[in-house]
Amino acid sequence: MGIEIAGKYHRIFVSRARRKGLANWIALRGDALLLLSAVLPARFAAAVHVYFPDPWPKSRHQKRRLFDPETVDLVLGLLAPGGRLSFATDFLEYGEKVADLLAGYPGLEVARLHGPWPEGPRTNYEAKYEAEGRPILRLEAAFALPDAPVHPGGEAGVIAALAPKEDGPDA
Repeated sequence: MGIEIAGKYHRIFVSRARRKGLANWIALRGDALLLLSAVLPARFAAAVHVYFPDPWPKSRHQKRRLFDPETVDLVLGLLAPGGRLSFATDFLEYGEKVADLLAGYPGLEVARLHGPWPEGPRTNYEAKYEAEGRPILRLEAAFALPDAPVHPGGEAGVIAALAPKEDGPDA
């Protein structure tokens, strides 16, 4: 399954999948965060691949990022027991933020790949960027326990973690 918001890239994905004669695929067009929160079922994916997502580098656009403290549960919540997340970006500042976010996630083990994927580039962007000599940050993650619940503290833990701390003698 692929999710793409831009019509041009959605059409490219569909065209390539058809040309290759693939039988087990679906292409969704829309905002990934909306689809993750309202359409896709929890814990259904054996693997989630996020390659070269838009980093939304401008401050006013960062709320659209796929990985931030408010949306990471949506992404990781897709993983079935034993599922794996693969991530790659050439926008290193964003990649480091994703690495830190995932490293602090309860029960999630994160590994940074130093070098290319063993089987070679996974996307056309990756092949192009490798040829250009761009640095690429690659991560793989999985829960330490295959059946670990997503965010073990539950919704209240997420809300508490995001709530601003009060200033004062008891804070």
